[in-house]
Amino acid sequence: MEKSTDQLRRMREQAGLTLEDVQMRTNIHEYYLHAVEQGDFFSLPSKFYGRVYIRTYAKFLGQDPKPYIRYFEHMWSKSLEEEEPSTDASPDLGMSRKERFATRRSSTTEGARSFFSTWMKTRKGYVWFSLVLIIFAVSGMVYYFTMEEKSPNHKEQDVVDQVEKKPEKSDHDFKVRLVRPSETYKYGDMFEVYKAKEVEVVLEARQKTWFRYRAGGPTEKVVEQSEISAGEKKTFRHPKWVSLMIGNPAFVKLTVNGHVIKTSETSESHAYQLKLKK
Repeated sequence: MEKSTDQLRRMREQAGLTLEDVQMRTNIHEYYLHAVEQGDFFSLPSKFYGRVYIRTYAKFLGQDPKPYIRYFEHMWSKSLEEEEPSTDASPDLGMSRKERFATRRSSTTEGARSFFSTWMKTRKGYVWFSLVLIIFAVSGMVYYFTMEEKSPNHKEQDVVDQVEKKPEKSDHDFKVRLVRPSETYKYGDMFEVYKAKEVEVVLEARQKTWFRYRAGGPTEKVVEQSEISAGEKKTFRHPKWVSLMIGNPAFVKLTVNGHVIKTSETSESHAYQLKLKK
């Protein structure tokens, strides 16, 4: 059954990015990125960080994070409400996770209360208890006045800003990025090319197929339309925009300014828009 987060994985793969690539750009460990894509939300550190990671990942891929966050919160709540079966013949049989936790906590609390009551009867215990109480009271007042003006939303935004903070530029920064998938753009997959003087596209055929090339955008006149045989290579260059329709993308290797675009999973004719980002 397809999950809502499968769309994030597909967009990443269409952009030719690995989880390690995304980790470098978002500062989110690839283990957690994989958990998000698989819908394995209980592998995330907490519900709070789950929201942060999903929001950051979706924005990185150019997606609205709200639907993914709603799906995450629904699945999180649903999992907590499910009953967890037990093979042991014990009083816990048939109880939900919350009920079992409450029962065990009650038992533990009762034992601690008995010990505390006995300890407080001694004078030494009373003195120590008073000191601890004073320390906690002072710490609580300091924390309250420090955090009074900082709401939970501000706290979450601080974490988002930290996660989304861009690393220092290096030679390994990405040159090509998927900004609009074909599901939301009628002219196919839109890629933006960075740090280049022109768009350079190399088409290498593994098997025979066809292509249609437009210079300057998807609405411009067709410059070339032809078949390309196995082993043949075609190169297209333009200072602004290369628009390319491919008969069977699975039969070719598509390289844009040295960056390979994944096409192996697309067997029907598909359009690729490669635009220079100034």
